[in-house]
Amino acid sequence: MDWSDYEKEVHKECHRAFYGANIEFNIHICGIHSRRKRQIDILIKDIEGRLYIVDAKNYNKKIDIKTVESFIGMVKDVNAEYGIIVSEKGFTKSAINRAHYGEDNIEVDILSLNELKQFQATCAIPYMGHNGAVVNAPFCWIIDGTNRPNMVATMYPRGLSLEEAAQRKEWAYLNFWTKDGSIDSTDKLIHFQNQLLINENNDGIISVSCDEGIVIRSYISQKYSTEEITLFKEFNEFILFIVLFTPDNLKHRNIKKIKQLLRNAVPITINQT
Repeated sequence: MDWSDYEKEVHKECHRAFYGANIEFNIHICGIHSRRKRQIDILIKDIEGRLYIVDAKNYNKKIDIKTVESFIGMVKDVNAEYGIIVSEKGFTKSAINRAHYGEDNIEVDILSLNELKQFQATCAIPYMGHNGAVVNAPFCWIIDGTNRPNMVATMYPRGLSLEEAAQRKEWAYLNFWTKDGSIDSTDKLIHFQNQLLINENNDGIISVSCDEGIVIRSYISQKYSTEEITLFKEFNEFILFIVLFTPDNLKHRNIKKIKQLLRNAVPITINQT
């Protein structure tokens, strides 16, 4: 497969993976910083207006860190939020680290063509009792439905195990709270949980904020090695909340992706027979 055929194959798979999005092939965009035309293999604008840049690299060797850094520069220059490099020969370890951990305001994923064929905004339906939600995995992350104590589902960067993600302090878990007579709102649930946190450690620092219907609680304690950030979204029958652990340098980016997941979550009722 030559360069042209490879780019066309990647383009075809993007139409499948980003169904309903506006997708343009081999276009030029003027960079906002460079003030020159930047050649884009594939430009994707999804139904929510987010921009993705896809670069098809039909190299005969592994992609190195210089190639990734050049791509990140282009993604920034055209003011996109997400970038995907597709290549068959793999990526060096430093290139992978640069793609996944080097930026706070943009996200870059690296895939083979076969992985792109499996790539979608992976959908999951976590549930507890009769309450469930249709959710999309955060970009570059997976949703793991393995049954674990007090965790309906876990989420962490693709390519890692939960244990590896926990060591990196970059993972999250999802839970439901069924509304009942005593705790039937996000405010009451947060108050209840805050009391548990204070009883456990009265030296902890708790702060709460709200952003477009998503309530965010931060809990910092000397007992824990990282900040615990919980994001809440209230529905008619239940409250969906996600507890996030993240390195400080990726905090803004990871909060953003969890907020996006919660905003797009669709509540459902599970009929159990």
